[in-house]
Parts: sequence; structure tokens; C-alpha cells
Amino acid sequence: MKLLLFFIDGLGLGTDDETNPARTLLDGITDVRFTADAAPAEFPEGILVSADATGGVPGRPQSATGQAMLMTGINAPAMLGYHLTALPNTELVTLVEEQSLMKTLSDYGLDVTASNLYTPEFFRRREELGRKRGRNMLPVSALTIRSSEAAFRMIADYERERALFTDLTNRFLRDRGYEIPLITADEAARRMSGILDEADFVFHEYFATDSYAHKKRHEDLERALGEINLFLKTLMAETDRNDTAILVVSDHGNCEDALSADHNRNPVPILLLSRDEYIRDVFRGVERLDQVKGAIMAAFGLPAEDEALGPEAEWL
Repeated sequence: MKLLLFFIDGLGLGTDDETNPARTLLDGITDVRFTADAAPAEFPEGILVSADATGGVPGRPQSATGQAMLMTGINAPAMLGYHLTALPNTELVTLVEEQSLMKTLSDYGLDVTASNLYTPEFFRRREELGRKRGRNMLPVSALTIRSSEAAFRMIADYERERALFTDLTNRFLRDRGYEIPLITADEAARRMSGILDEADFVFHEYFATDSYAHKKRHEDLERALGEINLFLKTLMAETDRNDTAILVVSDHGNCEDALSADHNRNPVPILLLSRDEYIRDVFRGVERLDQVKGAIMAAFGLPAEDEALGPEAEWL
């Protein structure tokens, strides 16, 4: 089996009305609406369930703790006692370095990789800021990749059609002055299909949804959601649906509520696109963000790590 973990920042399950631009995300894939009321749902190509992203901690879920919870199977908000925004602190850095999903899968002998295109500027700038501020400046995603010792994909990989920028189409890179052509979402899907040929597990981080929602750039957000929809439809056509699973998850809600520009406590989606009944059954049982890592391990036939729940999850 091959599995793509397609992480979409700031994508919750909201209401089925005009205030939710994400409600039609599954158009052309199924008639199931991408909303809280629709989950759980079964359809020929997959399942949609909802998961709690709060960790039982008051306040709005944030990126550092939400992503750490997703990638380690540990209830990071409960461990810290609060939701931590943006970048992980020392405790979360250690947690990700020791227990990240990619590291665990690699330790079991699976071929793991991340499809994201990185630039030298990304690492140079964050190293400079880290020295000035005396703290970690890498997001959970980069720490997760580094923990597994998988190589970061750079421009040379992109030129061989073996990397994708976070937004799939390169619009962000062009806005920053890079001379790189725009590509379509269906071309991005074809590239992702080639990357999936190389590994058992592929991770891709997509953050434009959260960025556009925070800035209330509604037209850009609508376009981005349409590109995600096209990407998923094309990737499904490009891959063998019997042995390739596409898992779409998020860290917190945001872009599904056009009335706000901030995170919310909405459930997050566990969208699995797969025809394999065993894998579908594994993900039917996911109710919390910290259960995703264990479900992915089970999907690969690996033993669950019971200690992942630990005493910090006593709120369950």
C-alpha cells in the first residue's frame, strides 16, 4: 500500500451554507457535502469522518500544538496545558524529533518522503532568526521531515518533476519573486503520482487555506479550494485506487467560516480516499486528531504505540 498524507492547514468542517466556502470541496468526487453535519459519511471512493482538534483544552486550537498532535499521536495541547500558535517550543521540538510519524514509519523500514519544494532561502532565513531570537524557527512539518532523515526536496527535484511547492501551483513562489512557471492543479497531481511511485508514505503540507482565511482573501481562498478539488480528482484518476490511499487532514478550523478570520473549535476532517475496506475500517474509528498517527500505522499493518496516549490524555 501507498499512502499520501495531504495536510491542509486551517480546514475544518463547518456548516452547509454560503458562509462556508469549503462545503463543496468534494464536488465531482461524491455528492457528500464537506460539512460537519455530513460526517460520518461513506461513498464509493472513500469515507469522511470528523475529529476533535481541541485536545480537551479550552480556547481555539493552534498550529504548533495541532500539528504536533497530528504528527506524533500525543495530545500536545494537554501536555502543555494550552494551545501554542505558529512554531513549536522546546518541549514540542523534542516531542516531534523523538516521536514523529515519519520517523516512526522510517524506523519500521518504510520508505518515507515529503513532496514539498523547499528553497535555500527558507532555511537560511530561519537559521538567522533562530540565532537572533534564541529559539526554534522551524515549523512542525520541517521538523517532522528532518526527524525521519528524509531529504528535503529542492529546485533540482522540482525540475525533474519530483517536487511540488506547498500551494501546488507555484503562485506563492512567483509572488515572492521566483522565476518559476505556474502549473495547474491537475499537473501537480500528475507530479504527485510520480512521487508516490518512489515511496510507501508521502507527506505534503498545504498552508494557503489558513493564510488566505486569516487575511480574508475570499477570492483567493475560493480559487485555492477549487485547485485542491481538481488536484484530488486528478490524483484519484492517476493512481490505482485499490492500493493507493489519499488521506486529507487538518490541524484546526478556519477557512470554512468566512465570517471570521481566526481559528475555531470546529471538528477537522478525516477524509480518506481509498477503496480498500481494511484501511477504510481503520479510519472509521478516528475521533481525535491524536489518533491519526496510530491509524496510519495500523493501515500499514504496524503495531499501535499504546504509550502515545499516555497520562497527558487523561481528559479522554
